[in-house]
Amino acid sequence: MFTTTILVRFGDLDAAGIAYYPNLVNFLHESFEDFFVGHVGKPYPDVFREGLGFPTVRVEMDFLRPVHYGDHVQVSVVVEKVGRSSVQIRYEGRVQDRPVFRARNTAVVVDMRTFRPTAVPEWLRERFEAAMEAAPTSGGRPGGPA
Repeated sequence: MFTTTILVRFGDLDAAGIAYYPNLVNFLHESFEDFFVGHVGKPYPDVFREGLGFPTVRVEMDFLRPVHYGDHVQVSVVVEKVGRSSVQIRYEGRVQDRPVFRARNTAVVVDMRTFRPTAVPEWLRERFEAAMEAAPTSGGRPGGPA
């Protein structure tokens, strides 16, 4: 499982003094970009410049606890499914081992010249599949019901 850490900055807050929920959704994309550097081995901007984009077509997110200014949110990134031209990723955010959000995102791989779906390149499929979580042998998935 790939994990990255995102610092909650003053600009991430709402009038209540907690992280504004759209900014937490943005943390998903920031984690996706970090995943490219740390797991795929190629920075996301390089992949984008080479003509591949990953627009979101579905996102679902549960906000479990408030996130505060100065928190270091540890975000785990797990690939759940790789389709012909899409990828589904699960994100789990934690602050000091307390879950703060869970999310699932589906992105379609597109050719940025035409903005049409394109097959996941084999080199990228291999890296995505290497980030898939093995089926649990007992006890359920981390953070979920046993």
